[in-house]
Amino acid sequence: MKNHEWIDGKLLQTNKKYSQLKLKQKEKIYQWMYEAYRDKYKELGKYPDIKVIDDILESVMKHIDEAEIWIPYGEVRKHYQGCVSKLRNRLKRENREVPAETSTIEPLEIRFSVCKVKDYSGIDVAQPFVFIGSTDEEKSLVCPTDMVPDNVMIRDDGWRAFRICGEMDFSLVGILARIAKILAANEVGIFAISTYNTDYILTKEGNFEKAIKALKGSGYRILEKSRKSVE
Repeated sequence: MKNHEWIDGKLLQTNKKYSQLKLKQKEKIYQWMYEAYRDKYKELGKYPDIKVIDDILESVMKHIDEAEIWIPYGEVRKHYQGCVSKLRNRLKRENREVPAETSTIEPLEIRFSVCKVKDYSGIDVAQPFVFIGSTDEEKSLVCPTDMVPDNVMIRDDGWRAFRICGEMDFSLVGILARIAKILAANEVGIFAISTYNTDYILTKEGNFEKAIKALKGSGYRILEKSRKSVE
């Protein structure tokens, strides 16, 4: 049959055009293109250019093959090149969803411990970066590791933290949720603490740089050095 060829045991149309795909197939491919474009943006810290098109399309073609959609690579490449501006504009819109006053992240150089204590007699709660929480079930404490009191019952060391800069209005919604979503997508677990002014987000030390890189790739401004540092 003209313009057909047996590929992996299937008779496929070698001159098939992108326009011949079903609408749902096009929507899926567009989403895969966007996800690959966004991931490459996060990796590079800038908008991808033509030099990395093959890296992006490798991921897209993998999804296409897994979904058993047949379309020649050349057609996918041509379509991608035609919608790069659309992909970039979508990513810019998503990045702009971060309110300007909450888009700056300040990493802290402190090493934290998360603890359960009998009482707070062994800790000076007036010191910076001491967070306490007393409920009917427990007394918890988060503080710099070198300040952990002797009456600690359970402790978990090895935490780093960053905070959202500025004082957040209580009317703002979704600020912490967006950060949590970004970090969850990068497989980074968090422990969050909210104060009157802002939110503090803790991650295990081994994931801290990964978390900062993910947030930077999603449009957050990262302060180079913490204004408050304690070792």
